[in-house]
Amino acid sequence: LGGGGIGAVVDRFWKAGYSIELVGHSLGAGVATLLALLLHARNPSIGIDVYCYAPPACVCEKLALRCLPPEQKAAGDTKSKREKAKPNPKPRKANQSIHRRKRAHQKGPGSPIRRGSGVRVVSMVLGDDAVPRASAKNILTLAKEIVSRQGQWKPMLRREMEDMQRRAMGLWAPMTRATHWTRMSRVGARNPSDFYTTDSGEAPPDIELRLDEDALKEATGVQLVPPGAIVHVYSHNGQRRASLVNHTWPGFQRVEVSRHMFTDHSKEAIMSCLRDAAFARQTPTKPPRWADAPPFGPVLCAVCGYSVAWASSSDNPLEQSRELRHCYACGRIVCLGCSSNKIPLPLLGIPTPVRVCEHCYLNGCRVRFSRNDI
Repeated sequence: LGGGGIGAVVDRFWKAGYSIELVGHSLGAGVATLLALLLHARNPSIGIDVYCYAPPACVCEKLALRCLPPEQKAAGDTKSKREKAKPNPKPRKANQSIHRRKRAHQKGPGSPIRRGSGVRVVSMVLGDDAVPRASAKNILTLAKEIVSRQGQWKPMLRREMEDMQRRAMGLWAPMTRATHWTRMSRVGARNPSDFYTTDSGEAPPDIELRLDEDALKEATGVQLVPPGAIVHVYSHNGQRRASLVNHTWPGFQRVEVSRHMFTDHSKEAIMSCLRDAAFARQTPTKPPRWADAPPFGPVLCAVCGYSVAWASSSDNPLEQSRELRHCYACGRIVCLGCSSNKIPLPLLGIPTPVRVCEHCYLNGCRVRFSRNDI
């Protein structure tokens, strides 16, 4: 800061009436947060606003509290709450830069319009993004869970490897609904519904996982958390919603293992979901509640009546969870073959094309849930 002259440049812009804003994504978000804290430590009179997209766990809890906006600091360690949308009474002009703009109405550094000194961080986290949750403590907890559940995932891994080998020996023949149901009936269980709760009977792979907990505990060090006030965007019945939380929210206390834990980190997914969440806030109609999958037995498609995993190469019970899909228009569980169509549902708060089942697509959901211009 001193040798490179960055601190002096920031001080000069602040005295000239500029607002200081730092923006970053992923590692850049963590760098922007730490840079703002260092700049403020050098000159406590300046104010810096930081906007972080998918930031890593890069600050301790003490620094995380310092990064909170004043209204959140006053509230303290409260429960997570949802923030209603508020219209902006003074929209920015088109010719003003978002990141480094000089306010035309501001006359000097002592103007009451400018925000006060301090570091204010607003972070945005999408869904199950693993990067903001990847602290040493959370990774250790995940490793312990993997080791403790070896008896559950080892037989499934063995079974999936056998199924892939069987499919390859059959020259990767196309899967159909009838052949899938016939194959389930030929397994040891008399009832095909027992197929998904019966183990293959084979010995698990010879894989032994152990943890040196003492070494891992020494490596954890200080618990790191994502900085500032956090806007968490999530999906509820197919509709994007947003909640205002902080680092104490229980959802950040563990790494959520899901199919979206890495794709939710991309800039494209973040910007798309932000637009969808803003659109959903302006839509009064709520989407239908998504149906729950049965805890045992096969998960059947609401359209064709076959298992949702009929097109899968593996008969692993976990394959059902990977192949399970919902119709965004009616909320029923459907398979891949019965949900190949995608259309936007703006009247349900979903502006982007999403999956719908054959029944809804053919029975006029395009007319009921879409606008005339789509």
